[in-house]
Amino acid sequence: MHRCLRALARVFMRVVFPSVRQLPTAQLAAWLADNSLPQPMLLDVRQPEEFAVSHLAGAQRVDFGDDAEAVLANVPATQPIVCYCAVGFRSSIMAKRLVRAGHREVFNLEGAIFDWACEGRLLVRGEEAVREVHPFNWLGRLLLPREVCARVSSLRH
Repeated sequence: MHRCLRALARVFMRVVFPSVRQLPTAQLAAWLADNSLPQPMLLDVRQPEEFAVSHLAGAQRVDFGDDAEAVLANVPATQPIVCYCAVGFRSSIMAKRLVRAGHREVFNLEGAIFDWACEGRLLVRGEEAVREVHPFNWLGRLLLPREVCARVSSLRH
């Protein structure tokens, strides 16, 4: 059931955000493993409490409400950027804003951190490798299998 719900979420993001370039998790994993390619800047568009549970190695957290120009300050125009959140909604909005602000190499991580975690890909908390991801809200608990769903004291919405 978890897999089917996440697949529906991916379709939803493509329908709602047709102009946002979606990057499958397997492609990002291959990109990150290939040091001959310019490495992307990873932007985590989740709340501080979500980021504190786990995030992709090397990711920078930005607030969903941050101004695109502020996010892009000191970022070279040719720097590829991959945005992600829990399932892709917040990060698709951020990716769209970054493109509107003039940055061209912007992607949303399709399936976001939920798919990344469910595929057993590397997540970190500080320097420690972890498996669990913050569910964000009650729906996140439906999207995540128990073994990767962090037990947190409070959820959004």
